[in-house]
Amino acid sequence: MKTKILICFILVYGKAFGQVGINTDSPSALLDVISKTSSPTTKALEINNSTDLEMMKLHDNGNVGINIGTSNATDLLHVKADVKHEDLPVLSAPYSLFAVDGAGAAKAQFTSTKYFYFKRSTSFGDFTLSNTNSYTNIPFENNSDIKGNTVGFSFGTDTSATVNGQSVNNVSYLTVPEPGVYLFEMYQTAFCSGLPTTVGDTGQIALNTLFATAASGSSTYSTNTIFRDYVIARRNASGGITSSSYAYANPQKMVVAYQSTSVNEKVALFINYAGGDSYNTESCRMNLPAGSDNYGYLIVTKL
Repeated sequence: MKTKILICFILVYGKAFGQVGINTDSPSALLDVISKTSSPTTKALEINNSTDLEMMKLHDNGNVGINIGTSNATDLLHVKADVKHEDLPVLSAPYSLFAVDGAGAAKAQFTSTKYFYFKRSTSFGDFTLSNTNSYTNIPFENNSDIKGNTVGFSFGTDTSATVNGQSVNNVSYLTVPEPGVYLFEMYQTAFCSGLPTTVGDTGQIALNTLFATAASGSSTYSTNTIFRDYVIARRNASGGITSSSYAYANPQKMVVAYQSTSVNEKVALFINYAGGDSYNTESCRMNLPAGSDNYGYLIVTKL
């Protein structure tokens, strides 16, 4: 009965004066409601159905909740159910498509590509290529070789670690700060000087490039992806035939689309002997191809 009287009063007052105010003596609109607080937990408006189920609410801080029950609306618009949109405009760069963030908020916003670009200015090595259980870490250091790092990678070294159960010292790694899909693209070239320790019928060395990962805080790495290339025998640095070296710049490539599922996962790259001719002395390294200004690069793009 009180509700009916209030509604009738509002209608009569509004008809007489044109504007109605609640908690205000000077309404500035046809219906002007002033909240008593600005709290995110108290409500200025609540609409229930016939079973006393909250269908819609407007909190005193401006957040609106639709079909969320008795829970507080935690964003400007908090909806629990499908939302139908019609006649939305088609967005082009630099706008992203309508998306939902990790907290469930729907947003459309400016986007920029997050990337990491490392261009190696010096060679690294020396290492052997004779044991399939031996892993040589490919280092990535926080120095002037970094040409961009908007993805926010950080750097670290595990003084003692394992790779596929094998002990490796001083593993240089990259820390992936947030979950997501990352495209890793690496290119470098390998060579070995002098005659190989063993020579088979292959006339080449099979060489693995390993993409390995470890959990945050762990130094136990396991292989995620292996790329296999070859070091061609009997070539000098210019590509000419020689009987005493593997000195030609032999490309070693790696392309990996990696899905990180937790914060601060660790990524490390390794060289690993896979077969063929071998060097059991530290006669192999990554070299500078003729006409190139770098000893290899790594580009990572957050997709």
